[in-house]
Amino acid sequence: MQRSNYQRVKPEELSRLAGLLAAKLKAGLSVGQALYALSVEFRHPRVAAACKGVKASMDEGRSLGEALRDYPDVFDEISVALLAAGAKSNRLPIELQRLTAYLSTTAKIARELGRATARPLIILGIGLLAVLVGLAVAASAVEPFLRGLPQQEWPLATHWAIFVSHGARSILPVVLVVVALAYAGLRILLRGEKGQLWQDGILLQAPIIGSLWRAKAVAHFTRTTGVLVAAGIPVLNAIESAAMTAGNVAVRGAVLLAMDKVSKGRDLPTALAEVGLVSRAEINAMQAAERRGTLGEMLMKHAETGDADLLKHISRAKTVAQSATVLLLGVVIAGALVGFVGPVLGLH
Repeated sequence: MQRSNYQRVKPEELSRLAGLLAAKLKAGLSVGQALYALSVEFRHPRVAAACKGVKASMDEGRSLGEALRDYPDVFDEISVALLAAGAKSNRLPIELQRLTAYLSTTAKIARELGRATARPLIILGIGLLAVLVGLAVAASAVEPFLRGLPQQEWPLATHWAIFVSHGARSILPVVLVVVALAYAGLRILLRGEKGQLWQDGILLQAPIIGSLWRAKAVAHFTRTTGVLVAAGIPVLNAIESAAMTAGNVAVRGAVLLAMDKVSKGRDLPTALAEVGLVSRAEINAMQAAERRGTLGEMLMKHAETGDADLLKHISRAKTVAQSATVLLLGVVIAGALVGFVGPVLGLH
């Protein structure tokens, strides 16, 4: 599935919308009345416009699911499937609450994983760039004074600081241009299916964080499948939707491979275990839940356990990454300060 060329509304906004809509329905408003109220009250312009448009479509006789599909930048495939199933079974408030919890958990895990992986790298890059700029500026003011002192009395850090400051003054403009071009090129490279596949491959193979990204994608698949099956959507349809909305192309491929195995006669739990999406120890429990008709609830409980474990691992990784970033920047800044102040203080 190709990525859309529009910017989708953030999950937090959709989660808030689902929660408010559920509250209004519980208060006794009809779906149309609740949507009209939200079209006036909701501050996000695209969400408010979508609420107004969905109400207008329903007034024309279209179903809720059909109307929601007109606004893919607000309502993703999972949201549409859940709300359509809820409207059909007259359990819309329940499915709205389920959607709120699903979106909140998904957004929280994505946010925390980003803080544990991308944010330390961004802070480190900006910090090192700031140090280079500081060295280039400070050296022009401090170096004439340092030249008046015997170089044999300079500490090693001073020689390095002077060397780096000379290099920073000469290459800093080039570095800034290269960083800007690299950022723009990376954004272009990551567009589309091939770019997403390349990014996912790097993330999955990265040391330490690779296991976290895979665990996130698997947890998302389990969570998505669970909420859809619990809402009454057929298992294979739920799995297909979970695959097409997976945040990782490699995991999506594993899901599609499992579906192919099922189409050839393999039972679903065994197929999922063979492609690594569930452990083999869970096959019997999933088979029993499938026979009882409680597979959705079982998958949701499994996802809750996996989410809790994943958040613990992410928290540890974030602590380590932040500590390492602060330590490295501290060493660099301390070295620069010693380099410029050392000769004055008589450090050798």
